[in-house]
Amino acid sequence: MSVPEGKRTESKLRVQTQSRELARHTMQLCSNEKIFPKRDRWILSSRIMDTALAIMENVDFANDIQAVTPVDFALRRKSQTIALASTAKMIGLIDLAYTRYGIEGNRVSYWVGLVLEVRELVKKWRQSDKTRFESLMKGRS
Repeated sequence: MSVPEGKRTESKLRVQTQSRELARHTMQLCSNEKIFPKRDRWILSSRIMDTALAIMENVDFANDIQAVTPVDFALRRKSQTIALASTAKMIGLIDLAYTRYGIEGNRVSYWVGLVLEVRELVKKWRQSDKTRFESLMKGRS
């Protein structure tokens, strides 16, 4: 039996799964010499790949921190914030690649869609953490 749509919640690991999919997809596209010529690879595609990996790494790092103290919460939040900021950076880099290399619109739309999905998942995760940590701190006082 399935869960009614109104009662569904985001999987706690969905942000990790999607950040990995974003990194995988990015590596696949950026390694394609028909899209990113080998002669220019170090200019833009390596920066795009580094950004995708940074998103994934920060999501993984933040997920590994149990936010039970204010210091833990701050460290976890910082990694989430870096992942979130990196999504904005990545959209700018993809836009630059789109105009520079004439990447097909449907490829760019799918790619940007992955970035935006990860972005929204990180935002929801941050809000959920904030709410949970605030109630944890209230319970201690």
